[in-house]
Amino acid sequence: MKKQLLLFAVSLCLLSCKKAVKKVATVNKQEITVDTISTDKKNLSDFHIYDLYSMENAGKYDIFISLSDIYNDSLAVPNDIIENQKSKTFAELKHFELTGIYREKLLKGTSLSEADTLFLYNYKDAKLQKFPIKDLRSVANLDLYISEGEEISHYNYMIGFELNQPETSQETAYDKTEYTLAYFGKENPFSGEKLTLVPWKKASINQFPLSLKDKKNLGDTYHARYRDMDYYLQDFKDQYGVAERQLAVVKNKKVFFIKNITKGEGAEFKSLNFIENNDYDDFQWTGNLFKNKPPVVFGFVSESFGCPNITFLDSSYEDIYLNCDNRH
Repeated sequence: MKKQLLLFAVSLCLLSCKKAVKKVATVNKQEITVDTISTDKKNLSDFHIYDLYSMENAGKYDIFISLSDIYNDSLAVPNDIIENQKSKTFAELKHFELTGIYREKLLKGTSLSEADTLFLYNYKDAKLQKFPIKDLRSVANLDLYISEGEEISHYNYMIGFELNQPETSQETAYDKTEYTLAYFGKENPFSGEKLTLVPWKKASINQFPLSLKDKKNLGDTYHARYRDMDYYLQDFKDQYGVAERQLAVVKNKKVFFIKNITKGEGAEFKSLNFIENNDYDDFQWTGNLFKNKPPVVFGFVSESFGCPNITFLDSSYEDIYLNCDNRH
């Protein structure tokens, strides 16, 4: 009896985990199918990727990574800074090093240690830099919305680490932070491969590999080829312009990834590479960014109140959002 129950349970599992394949379109005279697998999402909540800041202090530019998105100590800076702020200059309040128990609290509150490493990865040039945390300064920076003379609270400080060598010009600081992501830990998570600009071209609406029969307000259709994958993007419009985009990725004549791209409050769609003849055609990137993880694509939405996301081309992975300490 137990054996029969076991076989029945296995059969149910096989049925529930079975691939669902459905023909949806013909593209370039080839039949394209949707191939999806029902699966649980992989948990990447402890996988923290950070954006970089260039902070102007005393005429120089510090390369700074804020950990305030994950570090929530309400007494992250010495209390006398807050209590005695009227007797201090704005420069003294704006930026200072955290030493002793305040550095220890930062490390403990972010589950880091002096033996860990900061990895900086430029995905445009595939350039990796490594900095032991023990060699970094732990600092507090006033957020960019505080002006001289305003009342300051603990909340107004961005807490994190900065490189010991400041940059002497805004241009060199920009070169250091643009196209660069940060990670703290024991092992380098980055693949070492250059990412590629998604080479969009306008396409016929008939090329889009998903059914559009019941869709209204159809906009332009775009196509890009990367290695052995075809990326299709379909615009949907409202009275104000593009309201939503749908991404479908095809490999081996199967749509293996679908994503609806929407705008939240204060967000806007970024221009598509090589479409609108802008001065900058480097918004959407794709490729193998991380070791032992699927390829990624990102750069579709410009956020005002949130942080940008990175999408894995695998439906079993949730998007990850950069820790960018975006506050207003």
